[in-house]
Amino acid sequence: MDTKLSMSFLAEPNDANFSGNVHGGKVMKWIDEVGYALAVKYSKRYCVTKFVDDIEFLKPIEIGDLVKLDAEIIKFGNSSLRIKIDVFSIDLIKGKSKKNCECFIVFVALDKNGKKVNIKHPKKKDN
Repeated sequence: MDTKLSMSFLAEPNDANFSGNVHGGKVMKWIDEVGYALAVKYSKRYCVTKFVDDIEFLKPIEIGDLVKLDAEIIKFGNSSLRIKIDVFSIDLIKGKSKKNCECFIVFVALDKNGKKVNIKHPKKKDN
């Protein structure tokens, strides 16, 4: 099963805060979205955000930058997945890339009644 997922898109003017850079809340929304997509793709279950840990904003994202979010599952629980997410941006005109943000987020898989459900993890192959 794939334990990584990336999303890319352009930062738009409606993403900006009062200083003209992308709003931190918007970045947090994107982090939640890529984490959700990876958790659901891996678990094949509906998942909810349980915990966001250690979010650190390093450098601003500017309007017009290409934004890339890289998500990777780093810990597997019975019903949960801990995912590390890195956010990068690229100034397409200058060709410069920078790391903007990183954080850890935990998602929990739920059944149709909203109860935690075990995630089926692939068995490791013996060599």
